[in-house]
Amino acid sequence: MAVIDDPEWEKEMGKSESFKDLCVKTLKESGARLTKPRMALIECLAHSKVPLSPKVILQKTAEQLDEQESIDAVTVYRILDRFSELGLVHQVAPNGDYIACTHLACEASTHIMTHCTSCDAAREIHVPEEVLAPMLWYLKSQNQFEPKKHLFQLDGICARCQAKAKT
Repeated sequence: MAVIDDPEWEKEMGKSESFKDLCVKTLKESGARLTKPRMALIECLAHSKVPLSPKVILQKTAEQLDEQESIDAVTVYRILDRFSELGLVHQVAPNGDYIACTHLACEASTHIMTHCTSCDAAREIHVPEEVLAPMLWYLKSQNQFEPKKHLFQLDGICARCQAKAKT
């Protein structure tokens, strides 16, 4: 996977410190313990600019832990499931890889996940509520469907890859 030097991404994440702080705060509020495997997984996601598969996350977190604090695939999946439930990570299609949530108020903010099919970068973009309001109205009034949770993803080519293609 590509590693991208992207100032926008760095600014969005605030970066790793705000994600780590959010994870610690959210885990404490949910009553979860701050174990070394969880902290290693947070560290791994905080420094990734691209979605990571559970297998890659396992490899990276295993490198961070000593022999007494080992981690296995089942533990990685359980942690990722919990983080997903808490809104700390998002799965990115088509592979279902994971990326840290860059919007600290995910529940209150409408956003779209963009995924570059060329470099594999993923990014959350805030969308003003009034942009999505017509679609939500349509779902509620015309289809009797009440959305409770959202995850929009658009696949395409990012500006950086478009610029590379032109040169």
